[in-house]
Amino acid sequence: MSIQPAPTKPAAPAVPAELPPVPPIPNAIPLILRREVREMVGDWRIVAPMLILSLLLPFIMAFAALFVIRFIDEDGFARLLLPFALVITGFIPASFTIITALESFVGERERNTLESLLAMPLSDRHLYISKFMAALVPPLIASFTSMTLFCLALWLTNAPAFAEIFPLGRLLLLYSLIVVLAITLVAGAVVISSHTSTIRAANLMSSFILLPVIAVLNFVAVWIIDGAWGRIQITVLLLALVGSSLVLLGVRLFSREEILARETRRAPRRSRRPAAASAGTAAAEASTALATAPVQQQLSEYTTTLTIMRREVRDTVADWRVLLPILLLAVALPLGGVWLFPLVLQVTDETLISIGQLVPFGVLIIGFVPASFALITALESFVGERERNSLEPLLASPISDQNLYLSKLMAALIVPLFTCVLAMLLFTSGMALAQPSLYSVAMTPLRVLLLFSIIVIITMLMVAAAVIISSHTSSLRAANLLASFVLVPIAIAIQIQAVFLIANRWDIVLATAVALAVVMVALIRTGLSIFNREEILSRANDQFNPQRIRELFGLYFREYQPAGVPSTRYHGLGFAPLRFYRHELPALLRELRPAFVLVALAVLTGLVVGWYAASFLPLTRLKATIISQIGTPVTASLALALGIALNNLRVSILSNVFSLASVGLFAFLVPAAVFSQIAFVVTVLMQNGGVWFSGERYDPFLFLMVYLLPHAIIELPTFMLSAALGIRMGASVLSPPGTFSVGHNMLWASANFAKVWLLLLLPLIIIAALIEGLVTTQLVTAVYGNMGS
Repeated sequence: MSIQPAPTKPAAPAVPAELPPVPPIPNAIPLILRREVREMVGDWRIVAPMLILSLLLPFIMAFAALFVIRFIDEDGFARLLLPFALVITGFIPASFTIITALESFVGERERNTLESLLAMPLSDRHLYISKFMAALVPPLIASFTSMTLFCLALWLTNAPAFAEIFPLGRLLLLYSLIVVLAITLVAGAVVISSHTSTIRAANLMSSFILLPVIAVLNFVAVWIIDGAWGRIQITVLLLALVGSSLVLLGVRLFSREEILARETRRAPRRSRRPAAASAGTAAAEASTALATAPVQQQLSEYTTTLTIMRREVRDTVADWRVLLPILLLAVALPLGGVWLFPLVLQVTDETLISIGQLVPFGVLIIGFVPASFALITALESFVGERERNSLEPLLASPISDQNLYLSKLMAALIVPLFTCVLAMLLFTSGMALAQPSLYSVAMTPLRVLLLFSIIVIITMLMVAAAVIISSHTSSLRAANLLASFVLVPIAIAIQIQAVFLIANRWDIVLATAVALAVVMVALIRTGLSIFNREEILSRANDQFNPQRIRELFGLYFREYQPAGVPSTRYHGLGFAPLRFYRHELPALLRELRPAFVLVALAVLTGLVVGWYAASFLPLTRLKATIISQIGTPVTASLALALGIALNNLRVSILSNVFSLASVGLFAFLVPAAVFSQIAFVVTVLMQNGGVWFSGERYDPFLFLMVYLLPHAIIELPTFMLSAALGIRMGASVLSPPGTFSVGHNMLWASANFAKVWLLLLLPLIIIAALIEGLVTTQLVTAVYGNMGS
């Protein structure tokens, strides 16, 4: 009888509650902070967009703002926009890094490191604060860097105007605004991350942080234009209160036991739902469609495509975390815009025309915001199936690769297109009915159609790019991070469009729409051509391998083989400049023949655009400046040559690097811009009495021979070669040749550009700059010095 209680007694001391508590690690917060920042800095998918947003975006915003000031007649109104441009410059990097904050805890689950993190000998408070600080530091650094560079660019351009627009108190207020906005965003994101079970749920719930913050930014814009800086100070204080409250709330609610219990509850739910649950339904429906319909294969695949598409749309609409924010953005945002515009007119001293010029930009923003949010569902098209353990049944559907990809693409397009069109319809109809005087300032039926077309094209472009990303990544985290390479260029394009809309340059807006449509068609074609379900399955355990990338880049850099040749057929030759000049360069130039055709088209386009601008656009001030500077002596110096060389080297590098993300558009624009300037000046000289071969001051031939020929005979062919290489880099994401994947094709094009740039473009650009700075300047002085005006 005494045997029975004996086994139960020893079990009591094994209760964990009786163990002595583990003392916390000293300096735990700096320890975890260093670990988080180190992991973040080691991920190129985070570092690359942050560098772009921190180092490139401020200069783009600054130059766009200066463009507005130059071309808008209401200089005072345009300069009021500069403080808001500074806020946007700081807010965009902070809003991007919310991705890492949303992964603070739920991302650890995806990386299978959650249990080890929660097992650290830390108090809940220290653990939560350390994760919050690690998520807060990168956005603050990125935002401060971006804002500082924006201010530096404006100060270097016009220091007195900068000091007038941004006194020290106002500058500190705007910096403080970005700080409290970043704290609020990160605090809310970490709270969400600690109370959700998947990254998808965290991303969807993030809209409940971003939407109020965007609403606050709209009010800040109104108050900046109105000069109500006192209200902005109150806003900073209120945001500081909200942010600190969210931090305290997160600390109070955080419990590692609750997170572990949530993980335990989640496991049985997964086991009750078989792997085929989600996409298996679609696969089963597709199989039934084929089995019960004895029709031709083409009709069967069409039925299967519609089946998968209906299932995707049904799943999206059934998720309240998707539906509720989309409805808010599609209904509340346009109605708020209808209310906001007359309010701006009432609280400011600006004219009806000045405010009415902003209505087209309002249409773009109101259409873009809901479409960009719906991008979340497009990013989950394929990689989301992997997270739900339904990828294999989906890929097993009896349907061709192209039809499977099309079904996913069409399903991802329906919701964004519906929401953006609905939002724009509500805004334009509301403005036309409620504020006809404001609406009629800049809006006509054709312009409305053009704005709708731009947003539809941008939406299709973003969704096409997102589906490509989703089909070529192995985790939602990777897809969300790479999505910045879609959103950032599109957001910048929207900002640039604002400049053209305010300047009433609808011809450039139309040209931009055509260019975006070309990129959109290219992305859809690329997705269809490179989609392969076998590669998706083999990529299930694929990881980003920087060492392999470095090896391939070095292989392609050292030895030239035509694109598409597998790495196993390379001979392992070393880097040899003499071999490059004698054998590899001629072979590479032959491969670049299609790119040179596009370069020739860019040259012709530039010549036509330059002639048209000089002949038909009212650019009186610019023409007068050109005429006054013809023959003005410039002192020859090495400093001038160095400045020219640095500028040309910057253009040759950045235009080609950004061509990777624009299908070669930036590289195409370089020769187009150069030759448009030449055609513009020649046309202006002819308009001012210049006669060819007359030898007079405004002789176009004399201008070409003196101002251009000495250095341009080297510089122009050099940049045409650089543009061809950039176009080839942009085309590398379209149809990979031979056995190349998109990644291999991009590496091949980038390595060959790097080699040509180092061995050919760099010395030629330096030589041309030396000639321009030392020879052309003296030739101009010698030829034009004794001519009368």
